[in-house]
Amino acid sequence: MKKNVFFAAIKKVNFFCLFVFVMAFLVSCPSRKEETIVFDNSNPLALAPGVNWALVIIPYVSYKADVTWDSATNGHCRKGDILQVIATAVDSENKKWYKFEPGWLSEESVEIYTNKYKAENAATKLKD
Repeated sequence: MKKNVFFAAIKKVNFFCLFVFVMAFLVSCPSRKEETIVFDNSNPLALAPGVNWALVIIPYVSYKADVTWDSATNGHCRKGDILQVIATAVDSENKKWYKFEPGWLSEESVEIYTNKYKAENAATKLKD
């Protein structure tokens, strides 16, 4: 008889502990508010695999018409500009060049990133 009373008391203690644990868990969980996730599709290639992005790291650089320093200038860009890489080439001196819409830039002028957001993050850390 004493055993049954003992086990009944243990069951009550176990139930009480379980109740306290569940209540503490429910109280400690933050209430979830409904969140609206907005997808930014303004630049669908920003995270596309196989599309590289360049960050200009030289204060002022000229786009070239071809993969040589002697070729004509097609325009200019500045430090911190982020550009989508269209193509790559290697010149006669084994230097890599990157093609952008306005023209070519040498590998010494840019840093290459696998997505636009990495390039943007790196641009915020560039020192003037």
